[in-house]
Amino acid sequence: MRKEHNVCLTLKKWFEKFGVKCWLNEGKNKFTTKLSQKKPDLIIYSIQLNQYIAIEVKPGDNKTEIANGFKILDYWKDYVDEKIKYFIGKNQIKISSFCFATIGCMNGKIYLDDNILKDSIANAKTEWQKCQVKHRLEPRFEYAESKKYLRNVWGAWRTRAYNRKKEYQPGIGVILADILNNPSVDAENLYITHPLLFDMQWRLSFRNKKQWRQNNILL
Repeated sequence: MRKEHNVCLTLKKWFEKFGVKCWLNEGKNKFTTKLSQKKPDLIIYSIQLNQYIAIEVKPGDNKTEIANGFKILDYWKDYVDEKIKYFIGKNQIKISSFCFATIGCMNGKIYLDDNILKDSIANAKTEWQKCQVKHRLEPRFEYAESKKYLRNVWGAWRTRAYNRKKEYQPGIGVILADILNNPSVDAENLYITHPLLFDMQWRLSFRNKKQWRQNNILL
C-alpha cells in the first residue's frame, strides 16, 4: 500500500474519532468529481461547522512533497472557475475551504522534523498580535516552519482571491490539532487532540461585516 494512502487512512481514523466524516478519492465509499479528475485526497464534513473541506495530503517527511502541497491553489482555482464539481454519492457538495495536511497535523505541525515551537503571545510584537490569539484568529502555539508554510500559501493565494467575487470563493488553509491552543505545549511529550481548521475564509468580522478573515476553529 502506498505511503500517502496509509497517511490518508490514518487521518480518516483521526477525523472520525472526533465525529468528522471523511471520504477518500479512491476505494469504497469515495467522493467523486465531474468535469475533471484533478482532485485532492480527502473530503471531510464537519457537523459542527456545517462545512465540507477538501484536503491535499502528504506524509510530512519530504520537503519537496510538502512544497507540492501548493497544488491546493490549483484545486481552489478550478473550483472557483467551475471547472470541477464534487459529489458525495449522488449529491453535489459545496466546498468551504481547500486545505493541506500531513500525518504531523495530528500533533499540530506540517513538517515532521519541525521542532521549534513558538508561543504566539510571548513572541507577539504588538497588542494586535496578542488580540489575534485572544480571539482565536491564530493558535496559541505554532511550529516555526509550519507557520511559514501557511503564510506562504496565503501569500500566493491572495493574488488570486482578491481579483474575484469574494462571495463565491472558498477559503484556503491547513489542518492542525487543538493541542496548539493549550496553555502550554511540551514538544517532547505530544498527544492526539481534536482536529483544528486554520484557514482564511470570507467571514463576519467583529464589526459584523464580511471580509477575508483567518480563524482557527475545531472541526
